[in-house]
Amino acid sequence: MAQGRTMQTISNIENNHLLKLQELFALKSNRIVIISPYLESDIPSLLSEFDFSHTGQIDLITTFKPSDKEQLTKPEKLKAFFEFFQENYPTIKIKLHVDNSLHAKVYIRVGPERPEMIITSANFTKNGLIYNNEWGYSVTNKKEVQSLLEAIFSNIEYTDITYHQIKKAASFSEQYSSSNPEWIESPQVTSDILSVIYSSEDKSNKNPKYFLKPIGTSESPVTLEEQRDFSDLHQNLHFSKKKPKGVRKGDVVITTAVGAGSILAYFKVTGGLEHVTEHEISLEGWKERWPWYMEGKNQSIKFSSEWWVHNLRRQEILDEFNQTHTEIPVTVAGGFSLGTLNMGNDKVQITEEFALFIIDKIKTVQSSINRVAGSF
Repeated sequence: MAQGRTMQTISNIENNHLLKLQELFALKSNRIVIISPYLESDIPSLLSEFDFSHTGQIDLITTFKPSDKEQLTKPEKLKAFFEFFQENYPTIKIKLHVDNSLHAKVYIRVGPERPEMIITSANFTKNGLIYNNEWGYSVTNKKEVQSLLEAIFSNIEYTDITYHQIKKAASFSEQYSSSNPEWIESPQVTSDILSVIYSSEDKSNKNPKYFLKPIGTSESPVTLEEQRDFSDLHQNLHFSKKKPKGVRKGDVVITTAVGAGSILAYFKVTGGLEHVTEHEISLEGWKERWPWYMEGKNQSIKFSSEWWVHNLRRQEILDEFNQTHTEIPVTVAGGFSLGTLNMGNDKVQITEEFALFIIDKIKTVQSSINRVAGSF
């Protein structure tokens, strides 16, 4: 046995997987990863068996197979998974990923102490964790855990599927089930819901608009010193109490920091307009001021993970654009400045020329990041 490696057999005969996972999940964790093709039909009931109060993030990797009965059964389970944590552990970051070739069942706890993973035959169901004859191994070798994590995440088809996308999937599946009650007896489903809800394209939006949007406020600015990470693939783009007009799926939103004055990211808008709930406001008071939001897909993940290093300052980009494009305004309204943002507006529509000028700056930085990464 390799040095530093410990291994323990787990079975539902001598003990069971549920007890081992209860012990594992109760420890202080930066991250828990649950990898299972099949999920308990009553997922909140199973989740309530665990104490997640010392966990920072939970990744769930599962299947959502096209042209399969999962198109009608999986969305509600995944929706309930999100809602369980929203209700019981609202500070935990939840990430959902799909790998439709998945057959493995693995449970991983990462840091701050020695990581541990359970590789097993047991799905994340009560039958799998308690009643079926299932066997697995617990491994605590750091290199093996990291190697397996990298292999698993390199094969994911759909990364960071959001709660709002799953809500849409659940709505589609509910409509289909209502219109086709016979599917239970003859489950011939030909749809691929996930490919539709995950797309950032909108065929009806042939001429996307471009917006510059501030993030942060004068009371709560985004500064270089705090190095806040904006690299999540999907993010909610919040707007003020006045219902925003003009922004739609397929449009592009470039975000800029109130405080640092730097460019943070650029997004393709992927969802329609939503309004926060009273429960969400009670958890995060700032949402009362910014209650409207649309979901966006980050097109600049690497740049956004270290934007403070490159510090593309909005005013300097504006000055350069005005010097090199003297006849082209920066706003659709015909302005050559961004003073409207200084007046507290939650967005400004900018010209395509100015937007692509900013995006080209971001892409240049991302290319340099890739070159540096490739040299190691």
